[in-house]
Amino acid sequence: MKAFFVGISLVLGLSISSGCQNQSQANESDTKLNNQDTTSEVLAPEVQIMAEKQVEKGKKETISAIVTLGEEFVDDADVVFEIKHDEDSKKITANFVENGEYVIDYTFESDGQYEIIAHTNAKDYHIMPSMQLQVGDPVESPQVDEKSETTEHHHDHEDKASEE
Repeated sequence: MKAFFVGISLVLGLSISSGCQNQSQANESDTKLNNQDTTSEVLAPEVQIMAEKQVEKGKKETISAIVTLGEEFVDDADVVFEIKHDEDSKKITANFVENGEYVIDYTFESDGQYEIIAHTNAKDYHIMPSMQLQVGDPVESPQVDEKSETTEHHHDHEDKASEE
């Protein structure tokens, strides 16, 4: 009878110890999975502005932004286009169309170089891509010589002159 109790005790002891090992292995697996989740790459939304690079004055143009997160479209972003020309700046809220596309229609009233900025709030990020847009023909200076270069780099030359 004593041998029977010793045998049962051994079987129970082995069962308990193997159960602990299995639980320990399960905890290690959970820890490895959790570490993989925290080391995975965090994706930020991307915004691509879609517009012609050269347009005509007085003609209505469509400007859009495509917002994505990885391979997925973001359909719940807030997009505000800022249109800058010289000292003027206008902000226009874009309308969501579909498949991550946000659109405005805008008529450019004067010739020149414009900067288009798509202020985008998506998935707790603020993204501000920009592009240059030319309205009308680019103004070409009649002469391209050192004089025009001096005008462009006015501050650099002024500093050198004050040092002399």
